[in-house]
Amino acid sequence: MVTREDVVAEIQKVPDERLEALYLIIKDFEGRSGEDESNQNVMAALRQIKITASPDFSIKAKLYNLIFMKTLLY
Repeated sequence: MVTREDVVAEIQKVPDERLEALYLIIKDFEGRSGEDESNQNVMAALRQIKITASPDFSIKAKLYNLIFMKTLLY
């Protein structure tokens, strides 16, 4: 496992001219890690949703959608 000290030791080896680029990479990585965690939490919550409906619900839902769209067009 990589420790914080290992990372700092490697950063110490980076030439000064490349520090800005390294800083931008670190900030980009930091911003993405929060997004990944929140996306995983959203997906976990969505997987827990259970829909209780009649077996032909999807067929009727499509029919209702068609009827609704027809009324909007006329």
